[in-house]
Amino acid sequence: MRLSRLLPLCLTLAGCALEPDDPIYVSGTALAADGTPWRGGPLTLMRPRKVAAPPNEYGGEVYATRYEPWAEVTPDAQGLFLHRLSARDVGADGLEHPHPWTSVNQFQLHLPRTDGGRDFLSFEFIRDVDLPPLRPWEGHVRTVDEAGGVRLSWEPVVPTADIPEPDYFVQLRGEDGIAWQLRAGSGEPRLRPELVEDFTHSARVQAVSRGMRAWFKNSLYYDAVSESPPVPLPFAAVVPASRGAGCALKSGTFSPCPFTDGRLELARAAIGENFLPSELFILLEEPVRPRRVIVRGLDGFGDVLHVEGSVDGKTWFPLGDSAPFSDVVASIPYEDDPATATLGEQYLDVALAPDAPGVGRIRLWMTDRYTDGSSGMGQFSRLREVSVFGEPSGAEGLAPQMK
Repeated sequence: MRLSRLLPLCLTLAGCALEPDDPIYVSGTALAADGTPWRGGPLTLMRPRKVAAPPNEYGGEVYATRYEPWAEVTPDAQGLFLHRLSARDVGADGLEHPHPWTSVNQFQLHLPRTDGGRDFLSFEFIRDVDLPPLRPWEGHVRTVDEAGGVRLSWEPVVPTADIPEPDYFVQLRGEDGIAWQLRAGSGEPRLRPELVEDFTHSARVQAVSRGMRAWFKNSLYYDAVSESPPVPLPFAAVVPASRGAGCALKSGTFSPCPFTDGRLELARAAIGENFLPSELFILLEEPVRPRRVIVRGLDGFGDVLHVEGSVDGKTWFPLGDSAPFSDVVASIPYEDDPATATLGEQYLDVALAPDAPGVGRIRLWMTDRYTDGSSGMGQFSRLREVSVFGEPSGAEGLAPQMK
């Protein structure tokens, strides 16, 4: 039975004020992976709760978001469901009610899984909505050995109803942040041991479809999300030559360096009043013949990253450039907690010249191309980690500190 046949005329016209106890309905269909009606038990409706909310230095509230179960939704034998809430539950009465949620009208609807993967719809609504079908993704994500690393492969999401074609993302997560992230497109991405480092031993693939449905005076915007279980990676842990190295700006030296400490938390690239520096220096403890530079979570203003080396901190020579930055604003992975969304972050793997000599200093800077066609030096805002990989060098005469 269609939702519109079940609702009072007042609700379908969306032109009357709702009382707190007036009904609001969420309807939809749950399917098994083969497209037959879902018979795997109740779905879980979840809501985002505020957690860890100490005031910041400006007196404002700072909190993380954690989704928690709120209600069960039980499909019938045909996989159809019609779940009743109240206008109070979603703010449709226009009144202020005490609640613990970060958003009163943001929800997730999950299929049950026990293998560490997830299949759910994330959506926001105030009036009655008919959700797109909820269907599990059997991705069969696997690794295929290749020279120097592995290739990730999976089965595509099966097209269902009007849900748009998904974007695929690969994420490597460490204990305190994201170690690597890429939008896979239609290809099968390659992973190298240097990307994994010693942060994690597994990867996840996420498929995200972002869509909307519109009705008279009502619209639904949703994310249909499926995440694979963790996929083991056959790599031994590798530690970069830059682990524990110092780092500096022209205005001074970080103490300690937050970009070489083996932690993945975002840190601001600023010292004193130098809020948006144009150059970042890595001060290696011993001379290294660099072969690769991995930059994780670069947030700033630029289009291409340039890597240079120096023996004495005075004379610099080019080592390699990144590919032009991807448009991460257009498509990013889904995150439960908006505060951890990686909007604007770049994850860069820069292969250096094979004949690069031994160096004791690495300089990073960016080119920023402007809308009028001109260009200048870019600016760093925040970073997670910079990793320099290479072999020990016998170079001598390195200055003990940045000059």
